[in-house]
Amino acid sequence: MDYSIDELITVLMAREVTNTDVMIVGVATPCVWSAFTLAKVTHAPNAIFHYIMGNTFVYEARRVSLLWLENTAISRCHRIHNSGECTLELLPHDTLTTIEFFRPAQIDQYGNTNNTCIGSWDNPKVRLPGAAGIPDFSGFYSRGQSLYVTRHDRRTFVPSEKLFFRSGVGYVNGQMPVAGGAGPKFIITDLAYLDFDEKTKKMRIKTRHPGVSIEEIQEKTGFELIVPNKVPETKPPTDHELKMLREKVDPLAIRRLEVLTGKERDEHLQYVIENEIKMEKRVMERI
Repeated sequence: MDYSIDELITVLMAREVTNTDVMIVGVATPCVWSAFTLAKVTHAPNAIFHYIMGNTFVYEARRVSLLWLENTAISRCHRIHNSGECTLELLPHDTLTTIEFFRPAQIDQYGNTNNTCIGSWDNPKVRLPGAAGIPDFSGFYSRGQSLYVTRHDRRTFVPSEKLFFRSGVGYVNGQMPVAGGAGPKFIITDLAYLDFDEKTKKMRIKTRHPGVSIEEIQEKTGFELIVPNKVPETKPPTDHELKMLREKVDPLAIRRLEVLTGKERDEHLQYVIENEIKMEKRVMERI
């Protein structure tokens, strides 16, 4: 089957989920929600959702929604806990682990990230959503930080000296985070799967997506990447993964809102809204 970039990113994120994970679903990240749901209904049936919206733990996998998110996150709740309690009191756990995907506006060669501002702090050109819980929680995840970027370019991948603000701590100057945790582990982008060299802690190319060259990845990165002697192609989505994603998990392709821009995004947003308003049953069916 042919696949789109949003489908590839979503499937790659889903493959990172294990059967004992608590999957933290943030706000306005439909690719992440789709990925976690896909993992739940394919290879990780015992993984648990933790929705930031409503601070709830949910066992059931239900269709991804835009307008009726609360019906899935709250009405089907197993237990209520805020994010701090989930991360700092319940986790780390002898059995359960936590996975949460962060989407940075900027990231440097050591995995330090910025989601606070573009330009100076005192007079920024753009005020971004902010660090939220990133510095509080990410350093405690025993599996490390999971990152994704839907548009791989030099505005996002910048050298340390061009990082306007450090709202997420990676390997500062190549050193392990002071707060503990395992540090950033990988970044999934529309061009490649990237991780970090064990010795230098600098970003490297682990796999390149089908049809993408190493030269293109490097050209669209604002610093030198570590390139191993052999860089395999990323394993593309299987027919089963695509079928479940398209037909069961996210049939309205809400995940595409993270990839589209401009008029295309506006048109797709209107399409999703119109179709969900028509629904008679607003608690999504269990998958």
